[in-house]
Amino acid sequence: MIDMEVPVISVLENGLLDSVGNKVFRWFVPKENSNDYPYIRVAELDNTDEDYRDNKAVASDIAIQVDLWTKGDPDILQNRIDQIMKTLQFKRIGVTSFYEENTGAMRKALRYTSKVRLEEE
Repeated sequence: MIDMEVPVISVLENGLLDSVGNKVFRWFVPKENSNDYPYIRVAELDNTDEDYRDNKAVASDIAIQVDLWTKGDPDILQNRIDQIMKTLQFKRIGVTSFYEENTGAMRKALRYTSKVRLEEE
């Protein structure tokens, strides 16, 4: 099993530094940042062994969700996130939009999947 959340966060932070800054979070958004738009949350949805050799997994299928919150038009940031995820060999499998009436923010939930080869031990 391989953890891809940290590499995804690192690449998103570097690629979106000019627009999101250091507001790319793992699992949850700290309360002190919840009104400081835009920001991103990354969470692994699934991580399953695949492609066995000698009864040992040699790859993992990984599903990651990237949530974007913004008060502006989300399209530019969504497209940049998509481009960054493609550089990591992730394929977008779905996007869901939510408008949060209580904050006036738009949330985009972007789901990605990738097959990652495991390093040989």
